[in-house]
Amino acid sequence: METLIIILLAVLIAYFGGSALYLFVLALASKVKTRSSFQSVEKRNKFLVMVPAYKEDAVIIESTKRNMALRYQYPKRAFDYVVIADGLKLETVKTLRNLGADVLEVKFEKSTKVKSLQEAMRVYGENGAYNATIILDADNIMDMHFLTKSNQYINRGMKAIQGNRAAANGQNTIALLDGLSELANQEMICKGANVLGLSSKLSGSAMVFDFELFKSVVFDLTAIGGFDKELELAFTAKKVFIHFAEDLVIKDEKVGSFQHFSKQRGRWLESQYTFLRKSIKPAFRALLKGNFDYFHKTMQLALPPRALAPFVMLMLVLLSLLTGNVVLITLATTGTVANFGAYVVCLPFKVLLKNGLKLVVALPKLVLSTLNAFTWMKKSRTEFIHTPHNAV
Repeated sequence: METLIIILLAVLIAYFGGSALYLFVLALASKVKTRSSFQSVEKRNKFLVMVPAYKEDAVIIESTKRNMALRYQYPKRAFDYVVIADGLKLETVKTLRNLGADVLEVKFEKSTKVKSLQEAMRVYGENGAYNATIILDADNIMDMHFLTKSNQYINRGMKAIQGNRAAANGQNTIALLDGLSELANQEMICKGANVLGLSSKLSGSAMVFDFELFKSVVFDLTAIGGFDKELELAFTAKKVFIHFAEDLVIKDEKVGSFQHFSKQRGRWLESQYTFLRKSIKPAFRALLKGNFDYFHKTMQLALPPRALAPFVMLMLVLLSLLTGNVVLITLATTGTVANFGAYVVCLPFKVLLKNGLKLVVALPKLVLSTLNAFTWMKKSRTEFIHTPHNAV
């Protein structure tokens, strides 16, 4: 029995500890300085900005108003701003059109972001008018230079770019935690991965794609939630490198309650494990053919929930101490240090210092919310679980 317990602990430590060391390496890589250089004279690309909006009346007018103001920074004739209205009120649609946005009204038996994007590409994708597309969430506010910088990246030959989703709100603890989680992900799995020559993750919005590339994959997407994971696999399967652009900034509202956190993470976890199952065999075939980027993207899907991993590692340290096995104690301790160290390396020290006590007090509730996320996974398989936004 004791041998069985030690073997089980060894397997868990290998999984969680290995994941922690991987994140620690990415965190260190994210600190390597890189330079971006742009040509002074550039082609003015035309963008199709697509904003899927499912029952987002509370935020879509304000975000559209502010994003449409960018026509003074990037000529209006060089971008079309399309709100894909699914379940919006008639007065909201009218206001959006008065603001200068195109509104594509859609209705589905079961709504998903993928279906909205596919419909928009059917309507706007046939005339060859666009060079690139930008995908935003309904609450996203683009930085005033977002379109100009997107133009520069496209002119450099980049086909797939993930922008920087900066937190628009942090007034309560869960929004702060969600914002720090997003920042850590961007530092490690976007920036750090790029430094090591690997594709960035995609985050569902603030994404810029070559128009024909996106058109070539969008109609094959089937995701109910977490379509960004499916996109990552589609691009890397084609050997398209996904760049992370830290200076390509949008403001993104973070979840405002632990209930919304659970629903959102449940949707993400279901997507993660669904596409892990689908891509595991193709990943090994791709590796044999030299496509390590696709293999790496698939292996990322096997990572444990990052909000849960530090607490599991601490439990593994305690259980290892009870066994008295020096090897297990050493490995579990190393994994735990690596896990916490990754976040210390990549998160702003001032923010951690200022909010440390508040965050520590909230951590037990965060763990419970993450565990509760697993209960939302089954529902996520058959319907899109919407987490509403509020004006910030």
